[in-house]
Amino acid sequence: MKRRWGAAFFIFALVTAATGAKAGDTTGVTKDTIKIGMFGPLSGSNSSFAKGFYGPVAIYKDINDRGGINGRKLELVIEDDACDPDKTIAAVQKLIDQDKVFMLHGGWCSAAVMKARPEIEKRTKVPYMNLASASAAISTPLVRNIFQPTPTSKTIGETLVTFALTKPGAKKIALVTQPDEGPNSKIREALAKLKSMGIEPVESITLAKGATDTSAQVRQLKGKAPDVVLVSLYPAEIAALLRDAYKEGLKTTFVSTESSSFEETDKRIGIPEAMKDVYFFYPFTDLLTSPKLSKYARIATKYYPNEVLDMMTFQGMTGALAVAETLKRLGRDVSRERFLKEIEKLSNFDGGIQPPLTFSPTQHAGAQSGNMLTKKGMRLVVVSRYQPIANTKSASQ
Repeated sequence: MKRRWGAAFFIFALVTAATGAKAGDTTGVTKDTIKIGMFGPLSGSNSSFAKGFYGPVAIYKDINDRGGINGRKLELVIEDDACDPDKTIAAVQKLIDQDKVFMLHGGWCSAAVMKARPEIEKRTKVPYMNLASASAAISTPLVRNIFQPTPTSKTIGETLVTFALTKPGAKKIALVTQPDEGPNSKIREALAKLKSMGIEPVESITLAKGATDTSAQVRQLKGKAPDVVLVSLYPAEIAALLRDAYKEGLKTTFVSTESSSFEETDKRIGIPEAMKDVYFFYPFTDLLTSPKLSKYARIATKYYPNEVLDMMTFQGMTGALAVAETLKRLGRDVSRERFLKEIEKLSNFDGGIQPPLTFSPTQHAGAQSGNMLTKKGMRLVVVSRYQPIANTKSASQ
């Protein structure tokens, strides 16, 4: 009997040594690899968001090219969910049940992720790092295995209001959004913030998804003469709104979420004057062309040379850097349980892209702040307070 127990222990010790892990669920972990299941919008009407998926993939590929993490390479299993809720659920199930991944990383559109959240939540042992969905309901209420590394709709909505009210004399605020959960959740948070301050919007407009002519809504806004319009729309819709505002002569300040990028919106409109006095929520600490972020720009360009870099490219990168840092801290002893415990110790983690990230046992929404991005003349500038067009003197304030 003692010999049989001794042989069994010896075999267990060999298996443990081969995987480099001790106790715990080591699904997806081998001696040489850690399998990460990724999903994002690579096709369909939301494929313009694919560049937000490519950013973290590039981070992981760069890590592999530099030798991996503690002797292991990251094996990526990629699924296209097209921001379709049913496809997102199917992707989550396949990656966990068939591909046997160690963890999940993905999800761009809030509506799709929220539909899949119950499926992710019940897999309590499987760590899930969200890609860049904004809805605060993804990480709140807190569940053990779900982490959100980018600013939530609450952070974004409240930042928009705080920024808008730094405009001298700003009293009349209007709101424009669309039904989709991602954009709409941010305006809901902005509205809640306004009401907590005793401010009622002078107008609130919801554009249909795919709207190309917003002239009637612009005239509606113009009739209310708002000092600031808070906007949360996807790329095509916000381009239509700003273009029609310019054509209709609506001269006011537009403060937008990051549901579209400043650069893409500017390109879609093609009228420089239409982007005057327009601000976008900006989750990063400096310009994408700055020395601080150029390192990550080079990484993205290396693996996706045909993609035009903009805000979307960088939004999911911090999550990948947080995953890598957590795995690094685990050493060779990698298990799902240890990962979940260790990532909750990530405090003021500065990946070099966005403001420091903090996760804890009581907080899985890691980003609590952001800036605003605007264009002054021919250059983009990062600001934290409203600045009259003629008076901006520095590129980062």
